[in-house]
Amino acid sequence: MKSIRNARCVRGAGWRLAATTSLTVIVMTGALGAQSSPGALAPPSPADFGQWERLQLPFAHGGLSPDGKWLAYGIDRTSRENELRVTRIADRTTKVIAFGSGPIFSADSKWMAAAVGYSEAQEEKMRKDKQRIERKLALLNLSTGDLSTIDAIETFAFSPDGSHLAMRGYAPEPPEKKKDDEKPAYDPPDEPGATLIVRDLASGRDLTFGSVGEFSWQTKGSLLAFTVAAEGHTGNGVQLFDPAAGRLRVLASSSSRYVGLVWRKDSSDLAVLQSRPEKGRDGAAWDLLAWTDAAAARETLHRGNADLAASQRVVAFRKPQWSEDGAVIFVGIGPWLETASTSADDSPAREEAEDDRADVDVWHPLDVSVMPKQKIDAKRDRERSDLAAWHVESGRIVRLGARATERVTPVPRHALAYALDWSSSALERSWGRFGGASLSLVDVETGKRTVVADHVDDRYVSASPGGAYLLFYRDGHYWTVNTTSGAVLNITRGIKASFVDVDSDSTDVTRPAFGWAGWLADDRAVLLYDKFDVWQVAPDGSAATRLTDGRGEQVQYRCVDLDAESRFEDRETAIDRSRPIFLELFGLRSKKSGYARLDPGSTSPERLVWLDREVSRLGKAKDADVFVYMVQSFEDSPDAFVGGAALHDAAQVTSTNPFQSSFAWGRAELVEYKNSRGVPLQGVLHYPAGYVPGRMYPMVVYMYEQLSDTLHRYSAPSERDYYNVSSFTSAGYFLYQPDIVFQPREPGLSVLDCVGAAVEAVIRKGVVDPKRIGIIGHSWGGFDASFLATHSQMFAAAVAGAPITDLVSNYGDHHWRQGIAETDHIETGQQRMVVPLWEDPNAYIRNSAVFGAGTMRTPLLVEVGDDDGTVFWHQGVELYNAARRARKNVVLLVYANEDHGLRKKANQIDYHRRIMAWFDHYLKGEPAPAWITEGVRYLDREGQRVRKSGS
Repeated sequence: MKSIRNARCVRGAGWRLAATTSLTVIVMTGALGAQSSPGALAPPSPADFGQWERLQLPFAHGGLSPDGKWLAYGIDRTSRENELRVTRIADRTTKVIAFGSGPIFSADSKWMAAAVGYSEAQEEKMRKDKQRIERKLALLNLSTGDLSTIDAIETFAFSPDGSHLAMRGYAPEPPEKKKDDEKPAYDPPDEPGATLIVRDLASGRDLTFGSVGEFSWQTKGSLLAFTVAAEGHTGNGVQLFDPAAGRLRVLASSSSRYVGLVWRKDSSDLAVLQSRPEKGRDGAAWDLLAWTDAAAARETLHRGNADLAASQRVVAFRKPQWSEDGAVIFVGIGPWLETASTSADDSPAREEAEDDRADVDVWHPLDVSVMPKQKIDAKRDRERSDLAAWHVESGRIVRLGARATERVTPVPRHALAYALDWSSSALERSWGRFGGASLSLVDVETGKRTVVADHVDDRYVSASPGGAYLLFYRDGHYWTVNTTSGAVLNITRGIKASFVDVDSDSTDVTRPAFGWAGWLADDRAVLLYDKFDVWQVAPDGSAATRLTDGRGEQVQYRCVDLDAESRFEDRETAIDRSRPIFLELFGLRSKKSGYARLDPGSTSPERLVWLDREVSRLGKAKDADVFVYMVQSFEDSPDAFVGGAALHDAAQVTSTNPFQSSFAWGRAELVEYKNSRGVPLQGVLHYPAGYVPGRMYPMVVYMYEQLSDTLHRYSAPSERDYYNVSSFTSAGYFLYQPDIVFQPREPGLSVLDCVGAAVEAVIRKGVVDPKRIGIIGHSWGGFDASFLATHSQMFAAAVAGAPITDLVSNYGDHHWRQGIAETDHIETGQQRMVVPLWEDPNAYIRNSAVFGAGTMRTPLLVEVGDDDGTVFWHQGVELYNAARRARKNVVLLVYANEDHGLRKKANQIDYHRRIMAWFDHYLKGEPAPAWITEGVRYLDREGQRVRKSGS
């Protein structure tokens, strides 16, 4: 096992925010580096940060090749000089692909393909030059080590047997539309296809097909299907290529459009949608074409010309979905609107009169979606459809969905679907009051519905893989519906465990459930979670077995999905209890982590890896008992370990940041404390790089709800990750992340209570100067920082990024980027106010930073982006104006054209450096730059820009 080095923390909203230096600095007032002993290593400086690495293991199988002999992984650097590495596990031979990403292996483990991008500087130049950024494809022969590159490849996929690679290029760019020419789209964009190259990997021979729209390999077989999307539509169609035989067949040909190409899993049945334009309607009609046994010389074509109402059509926005037996294809049915009138009244004079009409939005109190949300969702709403079942043999289409306020999902292996309808509680949901949904079974043959349960939490509903049962959550318990008999049973009533988080400080009217792992094969049981353990529960409630025992050690057990990629594509996949189940372990108090294995028939898992570090990302090779996982700590950057099913014998394969040993580094430890109500809490205290015992240091407290689980998370230093932990520890600060739990209606006072107790616990350790403590947070953490700055005298300086400062004015606002009203977020979301403003105005006032501005003593730096669509940036302006009027020390940074998080590189670095300068002055006593003491006049900054552009 390698030595331990450093940790990247999971931050709250706003912690890892990226991307001018278009900046306004508003001021009202009344050098990085840590000290170290002579001869000691120096901490890294910003000039050193760029080389730092982060390990990225791919989602699919953890980056392992199917035979388990190769590992592909990303190395992301702070400098953005990223690369993809492919390592032979046996001898650590490694191939490096600059700016590679998205690696996939062929099924026979002979080849690896990946996308290849460009450096950040190259991409920026291409954007400025208005060049399209077209990625390349890297193809690595794993036997010979030969690496080739193919230009301008947008998508690619290996054949199921690994013998061929299909590579589709980029379609021609459509001409730029003027804003006045843009009209609502009622069909997918009609774009010309691109060149498709199919390479025989053994011979290297390429076959090229032109104007290809979509392509898809069989999931089991060797056939490649693709649509032709020619410019002008001449020669459009569906074609089938058999690379083994070198044979190309045309399945359909016309001037129609063909979209939504889909194979039935593990078969040669193929379906597609074909357009059929009709005058007087917005968008085309879409016919269903299905070929059963397309691999045969004489496949059977089924055509669906649905007998729908004139105002309805099959839509092309929803891809067709085969039933498992191939008898039904599920499609979307949507409204088919008439085009605007083309009568004689449509004269230039009439158009001019229409241009003179008022442009007004009507906001109505009964709107389920408020107007900003309606505007954001307009495209999605135009594309909305109801689920329908096309019966392939008869050609009948049966509509299963009925309204926008529901979700309809097919039940596996049964002629049924289930519908969740929340229309009765839709308005209450718009302000955060969860009212539940009705659960119905829908007959796929007739469309008939049968309501089986009410007040169901629609976030927790699942069909068993065999379709015999539905599982749902209601009133703190799990229930099942027998899809044959309709019987509804509470299956957890007799279990002496809670499957709901009763300790949560959420003010949602429904307590959050811990969830489930999935169903076992043959629908014989479902695996449910309580706070610590995994339970195997029979679907009729007749038996329940606790498979793990974590409560005594306060260890949480959760199942690992080693086939997540397949399950993502096929949610019907069952958990196979005839094979070992791997379990993820996490010590809720100790913060240790690791893995265990539960063997078939056993109810006592074997602990395989259990470390005082963060152990994560377990993956398995598809065709071999080879496993990979990642280990990290605050002092030791993440690395991958590969081994057999025992896990504990795994060997380290990667070695990130080997140069770190040349620098001084910090360490992390847990701090235990209690708030005034006696709730036991924890915080993570990160020590300064080169810490010298006996010396008193300044400390910065970063806040965002509960962060102690990040004890072992590595933090690669960066100025662009502007709240970066290692940037602070390298600069000679303690960085502290305390847990905060909230009382209903008292978010600000809860922060004061918990953070105050947390800081006192650190002060008692005698390592921090109590007169040199600062606070920082972003978004909801910005609320914390601004509230403490205005309601506490404990802190010498504060920084609040994108903060909520006034719950009163914020109550009537919106998340403008998402379009939702703040009433939801304030009453039942993070702000936890429970009741509307008028029911308890004093609670809103006493928990708002702005109402404490008159007594504020803490120097406060506030950051906002003037295009923030999450927290209206005037929240920062409001506190600035109030504090300025009270003659308090507050500086407001306004970054132009920036959202909730800064995306422009120059702005990210600028903000980070101002944060450090702020704390360096107020916590270290270093000289203050002029922008802190005097501000920056607009005309002076304007002159600086002019001089710079002319230089």
